[in-house]
Amino acid sequence: MDVVVRIAGAAGQGVQTLGDLLARSVFRAGYHLHGELSYHSRIRGGENAFTLRIGDSPVLATRDKADLLLALNEEMLDLYRPLLTAGGTVVADEGVGDLPGGAVRVPAGRLAREELKLPIAAGVILLGAAVRLLGLERERVADAIRDAFGDKAEPNLRALDLGYAHSPEARWTLAPPQFRAGEAMLLTGGQAVGAGAIAAGCRFLASYPMTPGTPVLEFLAGHAVQYGILVEQAEDEIAAINMALGASYAGARSMVTTSGGGFALMVEGLSLAGMIETPVVIHLGQRPGPATGLPTRTGQENLLFAVHAGHGEFPRYIVAPTDPADAFYLTMKAFEVAETYQVPAIILTDQFFVDSYVVVPALDPARVPVRDHLLPAEELVRMGRYERFALTPSGVSPRALPGVSEKLVLVDSDEHDAYGRITEDLAIRKAMVEKRLRKRDGLRMEVAPPEIHPAGAVRGKRVLLGWGSTYGAIREATERLGEGYAHVHLRELWPLRTEELRRVWAEAEEVILVEGTATGQLGRVIAGETGLRPHRFVPRYDGRPFTAEDIVEALQ
Repeated sequence: MDVVVRIAGAAGQGVQTLGDLLARSVFRAGYHLHGELSYHSRIRGGENAFTLRIGDSPVLATRDKADLLLALNEEMLDLYRPLLTAGGTVVADEGVGDLPGGAVRVPAGRLAREELKLPIAAGVILLGAAVRLLGLERERVADAIRDAFGDKAEPNLRALDLGYAHSPEARWTLAPPQFRAGEAMLLTGGQAVGAGAIAAGCRFLASYPMTPGTPVLEFLAGHAVQYGILVEQAEDEIAAINMALGASYAGARSMVTTSGGGFALMVEGLSLAGMIETPVVIHLGQRPGPATGLPTRTGQENLLFAVHAGHGEFPRYIVAPTDPADAFYLTMKAFEVAETYQVPAIILTDQFFVDSYVVVPALDPARVPVRDHLLPAEELVRMGRYERFALTPSGVSPRALPGVSEKLVLVDSDEHDAYGRITEDLAIRKAMVEKRLRKRDGLRMEVAPPEIHPAGAVRGKRVLLGWGSTYGAIREATERLGEGYAHVHLRELWPLRTEELRRVWAEAEEVILVEGTATGQLGRVIAGETGLRPHRFVPRYDGRPFTAEDIVEALQ
């Protein structure tokens, strides 16, 4: 079973709400799904679409062609009609013009005005017709409407029934449910990053809203009271990262969330984190740039920026999750690694990843142990002398909280000695640089090797290489291309694991990088560390996510 439903309309017509209702209904019926949100950077008008792919096995990628198009206006009908599959069906208002054969015309606008006195409910009427065509239980959608609208659910329930009554019988037969209640979760990538932060013990978030980083800010703000998190909307991104570093110095696990332009402003604070060896987690939601770029579109253009941002040399940890479950666990790990090694950790996502709905197995926070990495107060009291930046074989110094004893916890943005006092002694400077860089050895041991599919089987094959949110499309393309292809994917990007990559290059017939950039940034990172370069490159940089069809077509 592989059915794609697309809801398309203008901003202000409720496209995201309708998509959310349908996605939750499909999930509660026990089906796997992937829901992709595409929208213009406008409050009203423009192109907005929610593409829901329903399957009887896990779905991690979107598809261009739709089997059912719910068109909320004539402009969207004209735009998306060419992307209907052969025999695909359109559901639209009776006032929409030239509809293809087999289309379902519903007097949605007239019924919303005359029967419900609620014009905005026209979309729910059309949704009711689509629900019946899909063969989805009406009560599943009704429950989702009650949850979403609360006291205002009644007119929307009537709208659902009106649309259901004006639709013909089901044209699809859905498979039996694939999972039971409690076995799976429906999450967006943004929700998963936020939930991972909560599970890791995050207690402070500072942010200036910037798409596509904002969903993480919204999620944590919505759960702040419940989990004891202080969420601060800062006046700008410079303030945000400095607030987070101050909170971390005081002992609170801290995070910032932003996008490329905001991260650019944070770079001085990123270097400060490196110098004062204070952990902070940065969620960097990538958007196509440069400058403002395409604020609501997707891309992977910030990898080199994340790896090299900052003045001076200091270690960092960078991850790029593949799906919401991955995001949950990698966010937890980012907090743990940041705290263990006293370094900044960066979580790279993008608009496609942050806004997409995916069904994942029920999450288990116990998979990532959360430990206290601070020097206990009683041990600090017993110490004869406390040196915040003590030289150690690992490069990691004992980290204590200020104010818990008479001993100072001294940090400084200037170069400093082991105690934390400013120094221009060049021998001490050399020792401190080497101390900070020694953390790289431990960090590299934390990084998981790339995933290889089929497991370990790259010899003599054409390898599709990717990172982050391209995972689902590459995996599906690999399956379609067949025996001669394999998939290698990186989730943890820095420090780079080179041993496994050298083996891939040595055994594969060809390595083909698939990436949402114009220049192949992962290839440049690998070349810089190993001298190895991908043999071919499949780019996408128009602001849309990859599909399996894109990759297969590019290779064939």
